[in-house]
Order: sequence, then structure tokens, then C-alpha cells
Amino acid sequence: METYRKPKILITFVEAGMGHIVSAQAISESLKAKYGDKMEIIESYILRDSENPILPKYEDFLVKNTQLYSKLPAYGDIQFASMHILGAQNTLKLIHNTIFYTQTKATIEEYVKYQPDVIVCTHYFLLYAAVEYKRKYNPDVIIVAYCPDNNVHGWWDNRADVIYTNNPIATKQAYDLKFKNGHVVETFYPTRSDVVESNESKEYYRNKFGIPLDKFAVVIADGVYAKAKVRKVCNELLKTDVPLTICVLAGKNEKLKAKFDRKKDKLKPNITLLTFGYIKDAPQLYGACDLFITKGGPNAVLDSVMMGTPILIDYCASPIERATKKLFTERYFCGYHLVSPRKIRKQVEELVREPALLEEIKSALSFFDKSKNGASEIADDIAEILWNNRERMAKILRGEQEAISELFEEKKEEKRARAEEKIEKITEDAARQAERIEEEERIERLNERTAKRTERIQARTEEQLERIDEKTEKILQEVEDGNASRYSALATSRKMPPPATKK
Repeated sequence: METYRKPKILITFVEAGMGHIVSAQAISESLKAKYGDKMEIIESYILRDSENPILPKYEDFLVKNTQLYSKLPAYGDIQFASMHILGAQNTLKLIHNTIFYTQTKATIEEYVKYQPDVIVCTHYFLLYAAVEYKRKYNPDVIIVAYCPDNNVHGWWDNRADVIYTNNPIATKQAYDLKFKNGHVVETFYPTRSDVVESNESKEYYRNKFGIPLDKFAVVIADGVYAKAKVRKVCNELLKTDVPLTICVLAGKNEKLKAKFDRKKDKLKPNITLLTFGYIKDAPQLYGACDLFITKGGPNAVLDSVMMGTPILIDYCASPIERATKKLFTERYFCGYHLVSPRKIRKQVEELVREPALLEEIKSALSFFDKSKNGASEIADDIAEILWNNRERMAKILRGEQEAISELFEEKKEEKRARAEEKIEKITEDAARQAERIEEEERIERLNERTAKRTERIQARTEEQLERIDEKTEKILQEVEDGNASRYSALATSRKMPPPATKK
């Protein structure tokens, strides 16, 4: 007698900054809440918990590289440039089949132990190893990835069954990487329970962390390792003469916390200085303050805006962080981008004197409604893949086809509009010439030339529209066949809301 077996969903965790971990946590929480009775949810720090000593060492290597991004300004750019030497996907495979072959092989062996039905990855290395595990050992396993960044860099393996993105620009980049049509799904930002369930008032959180109620408060952080500009920015803010509370979130950098603890006895009377190490409820500290000063780490920035606190980005360690800065400060206008500690102090002083300046930013933060939680969307989609994938894929492809059809229809309208403008201009020019001449015969010849030019323009426009229709039909067939199409990227990128503008 055949018995029902719950599908095994393996959620993989890796530390390389905290963004990969908290995104995986959010997805795992949603899967447990919605499908815990129908799925076996397995969480694994697959490198750290391995009995193979090479894998914990490799996670340490990833951590050290993340720290170097913040310490050495050019390090991230050099590394990301090297990822594209032979083309991103080719370089990905070459590097992990040579330099990191042993680590990749060991990670694949960890997947073999679990025998999962679905592997969920939020880091490119675990995704690559998962795809190789599928290729070598288990062709039926479903490989899904969520990219926690605001862009999709070239080392996200395009052989995955699906990649989830969080904004149209990242979606376009995934298509540009040749992820197949129907294999890119855009969701809202996944939000872990630490943020979703933090719904108390600013006053409540100020009392919790000992922050004065009557002063402007800023929190300064640089990711979990605090290796960028916390020290310089805080030292500059300590020079101010305005009433200010400064919260230093040192994360795992105990030396930095101790250094600022020693300064507490030497403060100006207008300054309150509070220091914190690594705290699980850091989002609540963001919510307690009026402004969050940080580098462009996607996770910290997202947590802050989800808590309704404007941001000031002071440093970008890599193209990933520059993409975050551009999206959140230029597109969504969630805050500021300033590099100079002195300019940061001046901006904070201006906000202390005129707190109403933050109100415009806070209205933009309403877009980041944490009750929408994209992790729930991802959990539902994984369930659809398991139990209803044919209809799911058909729906996704229909959506892509509709977006592409709409894109090309707009192109046709633009062609028609330009042709009409040309014809109108020709007609107006002919009318002006006719006013200047009196002979009927010359006017008649002028009208004949105008009619012929108009006819040529109309004929040429009809040919162009016909070619657009043929191209549209060809592209839609490519989508139906599942081939990667750059027109899916163009169509989806148009969904991005227009940039917020400063008043």
C-alpha cells in the first residue's frame, strides 16, 4: 500500500552578511505557517554545520570577503569585475570547477545526504552547488533561488528552475542573464517575523532601548561587521552643538563598541551616546530613531524602511550596494546619499532644526508595507510548483506574452504618432507655400507633391507596423517555447514606478 510522503523542502543558510540569512528565514517562516502540515521544512546552515572541515572554513572565507568589501573601497569592484572575465556564467562554472572545486563537491555531498524535493537558496554559491547536484544526482529536484539584493549579478546560475526577484530592474537583469521565460518571478520583498511583528510605537521602542523621548535620534550601523564608516561618522556627529541622541550599532565588532563606550564620560551635554553589540531586534532600534545612517547593505536598508525610518547611505562597498543606493534614494526617495562625514553632520543638524523635512520621505516609505510580505508569495509559488506547475507556468507565460504584446503595441502607436506628425507638418508647410503663390497651376502641382509625400509616409508606416506585428508573433512564440528573450526584460522593466521627486 502506497503512503503519502511529505515533500522535503531544504532551506539553505549561509553567512556572508546577514541579508542571505534573514531572507531565508522569512521564506522558511512562511512555508511553515502556510504549509507546515503538508511539507517537511528542513533548515540547514549547510556549510557551517557540515562534518567536512573544509565547508566551515569556506564560510569563514565568505565572511572575511564580505568584511573586506567594507574595509577596502576598490575590493568589491575588482572582485565583481573578475566575475565577468569570460562571461559571467562561464566564469562561474570555471572558478567553481577549479579554484573552489573541493568546496563545491563537498556542498553537493551535503545535498545528497538530505535527498530534498526542493532546495531554496539565497546565495549564489549554494545555488550553483544545488544546480550541479540536480545535474549529477537528482534531475527531479526543484531548485529555487531568491536574490536578496536589488540587482541580479552574473553569478546567479541561470539553470535554476526559478529565481525570485524583488523589483523590475532586478527582474530585467535576470532575463538579461538568460534565465528562461517563465523562470523569473517577481515578488514583493520578503520580510522576516522580527520585522513583521514589530508594530509598537516609536515611543515604546525608545523606552525599550533607553533613548530619550525629547531629542532627535540617529542610529549608525555598517552591517553586522561594522567595518565601514561607523567610527568616522559617529566621531563627526559628536562635534555637533544641536541636541542629539547617537545610537552606535557595532554588531559583532566588539572592539568598536568598547571604543565608543570609553567616550561616554567625555560627551558634550547636548549629546546622548548609546552603544549596542549584535542584537536580534535591531529593526526595532531603527524604528525607535528618526534616521538610520548606514552603508548600502540591502538587508539593513530594507529593514529600516519597513520600520518607517528614513535612511542616509554613506558608503557603497560593491555594485550590489550601489544598486541599493540608487533604488532607495533616487528611485523611491527613502532618504539621502552623502559620503562626507562633515556633510552628514550638516544634514543631521538641518533635520534636527527642521524635522518636517523628513515628512516627505516618510510619505514615500508607505510603499514598503510589511504586511504584503513577499515571503508568503514565494511560499505559495513553491506550493504551485510542487502540485500545479503546468497551470502555473502557463499563467506566467501568458503574463509575459501580454506584457510583450503591450510593449510592441506601444511601439506601433509611437510609429503612428510620428507619421501623423510628419504628415501634419507637410500639410502645414504646403498651406503656407500656397498662401505665398497665386497661380492655380502651381498650387495644384504643390498639392500633388504633398499628396505623394503623404502617401509614401503612410505606406512606409504600414510596412513598419506590419514588421512589428511579425516580430511580435515571433517573440511570443519564443516565449511559448520557453526560450530566454530580452523582450521579456524590456516588458517587465516598464513596471517600475516613476522616480519620486523632491519638492
